[in-house]
Amino acid sequence: MAVSAEARAIVRVAFGGQCGYCGVSETSVGGELEIDHFHPLAAGGSDDIENLVYACTACNRFKGDYAPAHDAPESLRLLRPQRDDFGAHVEETVHGRLIGLTPRGWFHIQRLHLNRPQLVERRHLLHVLQAQRSELSRSREAEARLRRENEALQGEITRLRAAVAALLGGSER
Repeated sequence: MAVSAEARAIVRVAFGGQCGYCGVSETSVGGELEIDHFHPLAAGGSDDIENLVYACTACNRFKGDYAPAHDAPESLRLLRPQRDDFGAHVEETVHGRLIGLTPRGWFHIQRLHLNRPQLVERRHLLHVLQAQRSELSRSREAEARLRRENEALQGEITRLRAAVAALLGGSER
């Protein structure tokens, strides 16, 4: 059964227009993403909103109809977007690579190919952009501080000039 337009819209908003697995946005891919059934329909999953994930084509394909057996170990289970604490299982390096902190995190990265060159480059560029924004913010703060100091010094110069003029004017009498 196809996911309703209403359910699709709800899922799209819930995920902020980003892939629930790798984080790419609609703007990055130039269009809307797909709806993935976290627990696949083929394995008894449903169209319930809680089972739907907004996913890019690549992640949706890599995940496919993967559904671990009911008694499968934790290390063979994917992280569930919006439920599992991604940061407890996966860490991102400043160079954009993902590293599993747990066996489940490693499995998630490998199954969804989350260290694809394009994703690593995207994450690295986001780190660079964030560093540049931080530097720009620090530069603007420093500029504002220097402007305030300059204004204070200009005021002091004006006051000193007036004092010197008064002294020089007073000595001529």
